[in-house]
Amino acid sequence: MKVLILSISAGGGHIHAAKALETYTTMNDPSSEIKIIDTLKYINPLIDKVVIGSYLKSIKLSPSIFGKLYNFRDSDDGFANVSNKFNELMALRIFPLINEFAPDIIVSTHFFTTEMISILKLKNKINIPCICLLTDYSSHNAWIHDRIEAYVVSNSDMIVEMKEKGVDASLIYDLGIPVKPDFIEKYNRNETLTDLGLSPNRLTILIMGGTLGLGKIRNLYEELKRVERDFQMIVITGSNKKLYSELIKLKATSTKETKVIGFTHEVNKYMQACDLLLTKPGGLTITEALVCNTPLGLFSPIPGQEEKNAQFLLRHNLAVNIGDVKNCKESIENLISNTLKLKEMSEISGSFAKPNSGNDIYTLMNKLIEKRAAVK
Repeated sequence: MKVLILSISAGGGHIHAAKALETYTTMNDPSSEIKIIDTLKYINPLIDKVVIGSYLKSIKLSPSIFGKLYNFRDSDDGFANVSNKFNELMALRIFPLINEFAPDIIVSTHFFTTEMISILKLKNKINIPCICLLTDYSSHNAWIHDRIEAYVVSNSDMIVEMKEKGVDASLIYDLGIPVKPDFIEKYNRNETLTDLGLSPNRLTILIMGGTLGLGKIRNLYEELKRVERDFQMIVITGSNKKLYSELIKLKATSTKETKVIGFTHEVNKYMQACDLLLTKPGGLTITEALVCNTPLGLFSPIPGQEEKNAQFLLRHNLAVNIGDVKNCKESIENLISNTLKLKEMSEISGSFAKPNSGNDIYTLMNKLIEKRAAVK
């Protein structure tokens, strides 16, 4: 099987999902040939820098404006037309790669690349089955395009949403977002905490802000220092070196035992070792937490996509909103004192987790390849 996975490194989630799917495909078919393309970077590093840089800057400096653009894009065809023109140019630049690699199937983990494939199909440049893998917990019109053979969604609520947006139900597959096999493997909590120099017998809170270490983590940590209940913390700052340095200084004056970790490939172990995860509601982070059955407290959602993710989690009692990070001391105290609530969230997460997602998507890829071969 030859698989081309097109993604874009806006945050870490889209690429992480691509790499997880690559792993499961290789596990199922060691002879498979797989290419993961960070598409904008491949087409032109300068374009990638401008587009992704603008995206990240808008999230950090003007999150409310970003949220308005997100909602506007979901309802206004004029904005969609601008995106279409840009992606049409990008599609023609990625076509030679597709033509040369000649994949049996294409998987897209970003809405830009989904539109590029749709454009190439509508221009009759390619006739290769394509799976669009949505990496959030709510749908958006930016993901939906003509001539896409399958949409893989994270939950059944999205089937209803996408049908309302005009997608044929037969094209929607509730298979979930794939995560690395390491998240499914069970790790010993006591060993993980001991290796970090923390106590296996103490309540443990994990704090994350995604791969980029976004959100008001410093403010959150300062509030947690004031909580009277006894607990310890693990804080993952991702690639945010400034945040890492700030927290190293802050923990020196904290009575709460804290382990500060930068970018790491062992998030799976830390999720399984904690009693509560405080996080931004990014799609991949949510998926990993559900697979690990980890209770969630939500802060600093990016307006638009992450707010929609948060609504899904709160609607199904999978998380608690801790509110204003600068005044969340009482919310945290109430949450960690409510062991029944933590246990309930952990148990409910099991019914929403899809640990077999990667294998199920591999099966779907085979199905679409066979269907294409049958009509040749």
